[in-house]
Amino acid sequence: MIEHILIPIAPYLFITGGLCLCMYMFYSLKCELHYLQARLDRSEAERETAASDASLQLEEMRAELRQAEQRTAQLVPPPPLKSGLNVNVRTQVIRMFRHGEAEELIATKLGLPKNEVRLLLKVHKMAVTGTAAAHSSNGAAASVEAGQA
Repeated sequence: MIEHILIPIAPYLFITGGLCLCMYMFYSLKCELHYLQARLDRSEAERETAASDASLQLEEMRAELRQAEQRTAQLVPPPPLKSGLNVNVRTQVIRMFRHGEAEELIATKLGLPKNEVRLLLKVHKMAVTGTAAAHSSNGAAASVEAGQA
């Protein structure tokens, strides 16, 4: 007797069981998707927080670097300017000129611009004539003082 009742409704029971199984799987899949989405949102928020923290630290480091550069610029004096001619070259130019060599020849031998050699010789001539004038005026002043005494 049970066979007469179960056999006709068995396909409906299998369909109902399959449908319940599908509903359970759909529900569990939805729950898992919801869980994964929430985890993704949390990790994205953590990443954004870490990125904003990193950008703040970067800005602080840039500010510290600017301050350090300013302190360094204030602490280190600039290097002294080098003169175009050192004392040895000046002496050589004057010595060569006294031996009668031309300005152009002196410039080519020493590897200097002609204008620098001319300027150096003019300054030397002015110093020599200024020193001679000073000596002659000191001698005149000394003779005037001797005459008054």
